[in-house]
Amino acid sequence: MDLSTLISVTGRLQLSAEESKIPWDEPAFSQRMLENHLSQEHDWASRRQTVIEQQVAWIASQLPAGARVLDLGCGPGFYTRRLAERGFRCTGVDFSPASIEWARQQAQAGELNIDYIHQDIRTYWPEAPFDFIMMTFGELNVFSVADARALITRCEKWMKPHGRLLAEVHTFDEVKRQGMAPASWQRCPQGLFLAVPHLLLTENAWDEETQISSTLFWAIEDNGRVTRFGSQMTAWRDEEYFRLLGDAGFTVVQSPDSHSWPVSETFEGRLFTLLAEKSTNQISPDIQPNAGVK
Repeated sequence: MDLSTLISVTGRLQLSAEESKIPWDEPAFSQRMLENHLSQEHDWASRRQTVIEQQVAWIASQLPAGARVLDLGCGPGFYTRRLAERGFRCTGVDFSPASIEWARQQAQAGELNIDYIHQDIRTYWPEAPFDFIMMTFGELNVFSVADARALITRCEKWMKPHGRLLAEVHTFDEVKRQGMAPASWQRCPQGLFLAVPHLLLTENAWDEETQISSTLFWAIEDNGRVTRFGSQMTAWRDEEYFRLLGDAGFTVVQSPDSHSWPVSETFEGRLFTLLAEKSTNQISPDIQPNAGVK
């Protein structure tokens, strides 16, 4: 795409199927994303270590000794590494090759037996059930309604009896706010989308009917080359989250308070935590209780 095409774009913002999610699995992109995960100068990619420590302490207080933990969208393994150091058996799944490789290196250096899997969490299926499954930082909201329902339903099947699911999600208002934010631009000597200097134009759209927030990023290099990236988020009202969990066979229980689970000042009022317990004693016949235990 060139500048003339960008200038002539009219009408409602529309993303192609390939643009509905940022390319986390592209090697160069994932490496740049890893650098942002590791940064302590901001917390838009991963939380600062002090906040993660508090959250991990709360998780550990909820689990029996040696519990099996699954982190869906684990990134560089900040949670799984700390939980494994406390004696829990951890599995982390993420779509970013750079993050998974870094997590594996850290586990090896610490002599920790953590199972890291480079895979889209929508296609993952475990060999053994878990005591605790977690999805943090609004991971659930990046999926369509159909994908989110399928994923939560599978999580229930992967649970041991009375296992618990922690889902940290965006508020409805926050997703809508992002979709209604005005267009903006910034100068980037380098950035997440490109490693070379560029201008980054950002446009947003909100669809009230589908409750989807869309963002389109235009990265413009000094030679006039334009590259498009896009992402979408689905907004859920509180009662819709509860229904989503209930329909999958979960019972919503008391969530951690803000002292036990701080979301950080950046995301105060924008993220909140749902904690749910498996309602039945059934384990999916596709999972063998003693198979694949690390």
